[in-house]
Amino acid sequence: MATLTLKFTDNTEKALEIGPKPIVIGRVSECDVMVRDAFVSRIHAEIGFTDNQFTLKDLGSTNGTYRNGARIFQCVLNSGDKIQVGNTTLVFELTAESNAILRVLPAAAGASAGPGVSAVRPPDPKQLTSPVPGIPPSAPPRFAPKLPGSKPKPPS
Repeated sequence: MATLTLKFTDNTEKALEIGPKPIVIGRVSECDVMVRDAFVSRIHAEIGFTDNQFTLKDLGSTNGTYRNGARIFQCVLNSGDKIQVGNTTLVFELTAESNAILRVLPAAAGASAGPGVSAVRPPDPKQLTSPVPGIPPSAPPRFAPKLPGSKPKPPS
């Protein structure tokens, strides 16, 4: 449906075909797109497919995610968009065939449904971000804040 091209500093490129399944970009090997860049967070960003369009979402990265030079937290991707994570640039391209599929899909889905039945369900908000196996979604704080009149607890 689309292509994501990684552009390395030595002028080499690596292309990855992406479809409706969300892909996670980050520094750890569990990510779908592993980027060896010290300025990229372990779990940095995600490209997903919702409401018949590709979206880019920053997953709380330290150095931010940029689309065409502007920092984003979540946005819709267009063909030719340049995504920057750390010092790494990725180029998002829709294929001509995927543009046709994206235009035809809603009409075809609605036509196949019976009266009063919607074939396209809205996404479940709990499933918009796919967890990476083996990595907790958020780590608990290491130290509790000091409150007046309380004794500090040693770290466990």
